[in-house]
Amino acid sequence: MSGVGSISSSQDRNLEMDDNGARVLGFGDVRADQLLEAFTLFLQLQQPQGRREDLATRALHAVVGALDQFDGRDVSKYLRVYKKEMELNRVSEREMIATFELAAAPEIREHVKELIGHYGVDWETFSRIVKDEYFLEDSDRVTKRSFLEWVERPNKSLLATELLREFERQFSQLSRVERMTLQSDKTELFLRAADPELQEKLELLVEDKEADEGLTTNWKNVEDAVGMIAKRERRREKIFVRRFVHTPAPIPAIPMRVPVAQPIGPVIPPDGKVALKDSGALLQTNFGRWGMKKMVEDYLATHAIVVVEAASYARTLVGKGSTTDGFVEADERW
Repeated sequence: MSGVGSISSSQDRNLEMDDNGARVLGFGDVRADQLLEAFTLFLQLQQPQGRREDLATRALHAVVGALDQFDGRDVSKYLRVYKKEMELNRVSEREMIATFELAAAPEIREHVKELIGHYGVDWETFSRIVKDEYFLEDSDRVTKRSFLEWVERPNKSLLATELLREFERQFSQLSRVERMTLQSDKTELFLRAADPELQEKLELLVEDKEADEGLTTNWKNVEDAVGMIAKRERRREKIFVRRFVHTPAPIPAIPMRVPVAQPIGPVIPPDGKVALKDSGALLQTNFGRWGMKKMVEDYLATHAIVVVEAASYARTLVGKGSTTDGFVEADERW
């Protein structure tokens, strides 16, 4: 029994709870799901080196086939196509940087190799350095003049997040010297690039009374301000949708017309005079005994209606806008 108890106790110690509250089996300080994740990563790293090189080589051939080798010209376009092709073939950043040496033309390959050795930590850093080195022959490059012209251009009609994305894209494509020259005025330039309404909102969020220009020099504060404005815009959109889209429009009431029964035969108004409905002619009436019955018989006979016995007839009383229909036995009244 002691052996069984010790085994059960040992199993309980290895059972833990995952993030969803489920019990998982652990091995010492390592949980089973963590071990499985590590094993999957290990299998990926054990992928044959030749296979990974084949993917990088195939992507490189596609780039060289489309643009030829990189000779220092049009660096922005070349890096854009190169990165896209490498990502399509799922080449890692490390291999992407290392393979770029083979994409360079022989006359600049040594220089590119030096850049890889000094700045090949990640693709973003490496690509920025390559742009700085070859920006003079880049037909797509952004110059200080073209950047300032874009800043001053009115009516961009961009949301806060769109303006920030475009501003950073163009600013990052400036040469290293131009970026350093404009760095102290970066916040002010961003405000000038905004449309008047957006500029007014941003100024309240990026003010800094301790700064010389009254604006923050911390670019992270500018990014936070843009994020706050974007949240407000999304909140207003949700309110608008709930108020004007989700509320069903009232259905207009359709007036109902109820047909009014039209009187037939003689009509007896309150003044006691009897007139025919179709012609309006007054009848000479005798309201003595059997007088009304005789009048009805004569009326029906005039209209070529054969009556075997006028034992009953319909009488309609019209008065003050209402009608009363009913059948009255002749013997009861006349």
